[in-house]
Amino acid sequence: MRAIVIGGGVIGAAVAYRLAQAGTRVVLVEAGRIAEGTSLTSFAWVSACEKIDSESYYRLSLAGVAAHRQLAAEMQTHPAWYHTPGVIQWLDAGYEGLALSESPLELKLARLHALGYPAEAIGPAELRRLEPGLHAEALGASGKAIHYPRDGYVEAPLMIAALIETAIERYGMELRCHAPVRRVLTSGGRAAGVEIADGQVIEADAVINCAGRWANDVVGDPALEIPLAPTLGLIAYTAPVGTAIRKVLRTPNLNLRPDGGGRILLRANDLDEMLTGSDLATPDHPVARDLALRLGQLVPSLSGIGVEAARIAVRPIPGDGLPCVGQIPGVDNYWVAVTHGGINTSAFIGLVLREEILDGRPAAEYAPYRPDRFFKAAA
Repeated sequence: MRAIVIGGGVIGAAVAYRLAQAGTRVVLVEAGRIAEGTSLTSFAWVSACEKIDSESYYRLSLAGVAAHRQLAAEMQTHPAWYHTPGVIQWLDAGYEGLALSESPLELKLARLHALGYPAEAIGPAELRRLEPGLHAEALGASGKAIHYPRDGYVEAPLMIAALIETAIERYGMELRCHAPVRRVLTSGGRAAGVEIADGQVIEADAVINCAGRWANDVVGDPALEIPLAPTLGLIAYTAPVGTAIRKVLRTPNLNLRPDGGGRILLRANDLDEMLTGSDLATPDHPVARDLALRLGQLVPSLSGIGVEAARIAVRPIPGDGLPCVGQIPGVDNYWVAVTHGGINTSAFIGLVLREEILDGRPAAEYAPYRPDRFFKAAA
């Protein structure tokens, strides 16, 4: 069997790796360079604790966390990309993802404990022990936070590199960079391959669209498009600093975590709302400057810190805000995987699409999140 995977981000790399590992002849086609799209501009938190308002989304996210652990264990010969230092979430930091309500700390903890999810309440003394460099009044008026000791994050470029290098060297995968796909080719109601921008045709028995926010740009047929509602987000990187941040921190006005070489990665939900499509990702962008200011207020020793680099992402969010993974109705052997928080579930998507493509077994976790819902609505 020959398969084409479109997109060299974290989802495309995971799908291509798992298919190649199973003996499929895989061609991974990337419009530019590997890992230069949305995967490079993500906070990349790996967790299921924000999805407890939806049983199905929680089970999906939990499977995503488990798949990351499994994949990292498989790839121990490569530089570590999956880090689990723990996450601290302030009580008044708010929720992301699909969380639909702001539950009090005790209620959220009770629900997490009932689900068996590792979480504990902490106060100022515990916070000082875990993160001694923070402002003495960092927890604010509430004086409370939740510590998720097993949560962590992914360094997506390292993960992508490990998956692609292994797929090429060990399983014979073919990689084509700087080869933007113009359209997906179909014949007799089946995917037959792709045509790239220079007119070259690559034939295949299966096509898997992992192009993220560009998923509709590569199909060349409005009938195959998925409704998307993308949003903008900016992440900023400090210069290397001498003050260690040990954990992932989610405060009311700043999210931060360690990054490579002593740098700290920064972002904030409210500042993302200030972005426009014409903004350039420069270190002196007003959002980047505000992020650095907020960091100095949280960590006094970093007051006056500058931003070394900034990146702006266009997040690939399906129109209803939920994941979209599975086969497109009416076209055999054509699959799509596009979702907000794609890094969180990327390792799991690689597993489930391998099982569905090769063995015809769709994953139960994705039953509520298949592309069918958009096409049924259109019909």
